[in-house]
Amino acid sequence: MNQPDAPLFIKAMEEEMAAMEAMEAWEIIDQAEVPYTTEGVRRTIIESTWAFKVKSALDGSVKKRKVRLCVRGDQQVEGIDYFETYAPIVPWSTIRTVMTLAVNLGLKLRQLDYTNAFVQAELLE
Repeated sequence: MNQPDAPLFIKAMEEEMAAMEAMEAWEIIDQAEVPYTTEGVRRTIIESTWAFKVKSALDGSVKKRKVRLCVRGDQQVEGIDYFETYAPIVPWSTIRTVMTLAVNLGLKLRQLDYTNAFVQAELLE
């Protein structure tokens, strides 16, 4: 990383790693200890990569440097490494309804960005 703001991105990477470690998002094991499925197939060791993004303020200045550690899901094998996928989303019609209600009832809306929200859920395998 040879750009002028590299130290700021490195700081963001360290914060991301600290958050993941605090949540115990993974367990480091020896490669020989990679578990097998019930069918006797060894699970895949999946590589990761970093995703970098600069968020800008309305005036064009840098608001935040975001860094996410991403798992290379393209290396997973369905039926061995995962069995189903689920991505909760909110339909636009619901967002428009909530905004309309807020305006009509004189309510204030706030946006929340929950850091590492995806790591919070307990996964049952």
